[in-house]
Amino acid sequence: MVQRLPGFTFDAGQNVRGFAGAAGNVLINGQRPSSKSDSLEDILKRIPAASVARIALIRGGVPGLDMEGRTVLADVVLREEARTDIAAEANFKLYGDGRAPPVLKLDVERRNGERALSGSILYAYEEGDDAGRGRVADFFPSGAPEFRSRVRSVDIDKSLKVEGAAQSPAWGGLFHLNGSFEYAWTGKNEQDRPVFSADGAGAASISDHYRTSLGELGADYDRRIGQATELKLVFLQTLKWRHYASEEADQTLANFAQRRFSGESILRATVTRTISPSLSVETGAEGAFNFLDGRSTYVLFGVPTRLPNDNATVQERRGEVFATATWRLRRDLDLEAGARIEASSFAHTGDVRQTQSFLFPKPRVVLTWSPGKASQLRLRFEREVGQLDFANFVASTDFTTGAVDAGNGTLQPERRWVSEAALEQRFPGDGAVVVTLSHIELQDVVDLVPIQGLNAPGNIGDGWRNTAELAVTAPLDRIGLAGGQVKFDGTWLESRVTDPTTRQARTITADLPFSGTISLTGEAPALKSTWTINVTNGSRSHEYRIDEVLGYRVETAADVRWEYKPSDRLAILFEIGDITGRGRYRSSTAYAGLRGAAPILVSEQFGVRWPAYWHIRIRRTW
Repeated sequence: MVQRLPGFTFDAGQNVRGFAGAAGNVLINGQRPSSKSDSLEDILKRIPAASVARIALIRGGVPGLDMEGRTVLADVVLREEARTDIAAEANFKLYGDGRAPPVLKLDVERRNGERALSGSILYAYEEGDDAGRGRVADFFPSGAPEFRSRVRSVDIDKSLKVEGAAQSPAWGGLFHLNGSFEYAWTGKNEQDRPVFSADGAGAASISDHYRTSLGELGADYDRRIGQATELKLVFLQTLKWRHYASEEADQTLANFAQRRFSGESILRATVTRTISPSLSVETGAEGAFNFLDGRSTYVLFGVPTRLPNDNATVQERRGEVFATATWRLRRDLDLEAGARIEASSFAHTGDVRQTQSFLFPKPRVVLTWSPGKASQLRLRFEREVGQLDFANFVASTDFTTGAVDAGNGTLQPERRWVSEAALEQRFPGDGAVVVTLSHIELQDVVDLVPIQGLNAPGNIGDGWRNTAELAVTAPLDRIGLAGGQVKFDGTWLESRVTDPTTRQARTITADLPFSGTISLTGEAPALKSTWTINVTNGSRSHEYRIDEVLGYRVETAADVRWEYKPSDRLAILFEIGDITGRGRYRSSTAYAGLRGAAPILVSEQFGVRWPAYWHIRIRRTW
């Protein structure tokens, strides 16, 4: 339902600091879920269609609702009558070699007005994105081949996730409690079998194993104080254990192992005061404590080898106060203006002990002009502060690319000044076109820098990023396709930053020049069916290391789906995924020293193809 909203592009959330700022662009009964480990997409998938009363599209500012800087939100409003929903779902992906890994799921929910109780259990056995067959070749600068081999990559993901939630009126307000626990295991293996080797190198094998346990407990409490004031409290506690082991079994015989224990605690309070039907003010505060304890070991040729910051502990304490006013200046003009002030401190213990303190003001202004019911112009200016990945403070490896990276205890959060304009035009029959342009000034971009001769995450200076987004929704009833809809979402991106190694301007690591999807949906009422064709464009990106440039390319993907509903309680989905058997490619140009100063040492071309598959999903509700 959400995906088919005209002019709306689903966003599961952003990588910014704070609880509310990281939320997605969908509300449920006007509220954001008090969870970070449970994705917004998964939460929406658990809601039965029959439980939805309506979906409201909120465009521009609305008094009494903090849009958190977003210009469009969708609000899924649930029915209030008493009902019990049970849904069982079985998914199978059928591959050409006879494998059919299952994903099994059971959801139970009891709802009666404001009281609700729900539970979910999920077991998944899936093939990951790194699986496939292909080739790899290494070349000297002269162009002569050094090594050619056939590659077989296996990637298996297993997980078990249990979730529960309860909601009830309490203490004069509404109390909501949710908890989840997930255990995940991933096993990867890449085998290279040479067909030519200039130096007589034999078969190589790289194995990676991940074990992750994640627990989360969240609670929120809403209460109205009088007719014009609302209080909301949010608590969230997340704990995560992760163990990673990697082995390269060829002539180098390298081993790497890492254990990480991390957590996040958040306490947030907001008070919203409706001063008049056209003006509301929200004030509040948020406190957070984050930590990570990482321990790494690296063995090369049987000899333990120290890496910079291979053992490190990071702690962050952060406090934030904020105020936001939403004001309907006139019938066609809305203003949301506010500011946040964040104070934080990082304590890092590794090769050196270091403490950093930061103070970030984060103003935001959103102006919405609606000259007519079908047209709207939205302008946004905001300062954002990125979320640091604490794993960057600890040394890491990736033997598939030959990367051995140091940790960096001096990282600072990336800051962004965002200027954005969005123009929306709606047409009869649920058609819509939305064009969004943005310019972002970046400070302290996080990329890779040299530390003791190794690559390490670090701040490389300032840069900029420009984006142009186009979202088009067009109904197809007028051309005879009942219930038909075509939807396109595309983003064009350009960025620049100064490379810390060559001192030349380049694109920011991992930025995609273009990303887009197009979907065509139609209905066949006589067959009780809905069909969909999805096409996702291929992508190209680069990673700039101090002594190497990695290029990544993924080919265009196409999926065809047919969903048959013989009754309101049974749905059967047939899908052919990756019809073209798309390829995934990686190129590498390694230098004898720092890029820009040393000659090319060797180049490598790596490519595998994902096989096409059949996907069958059976969903039964009671």
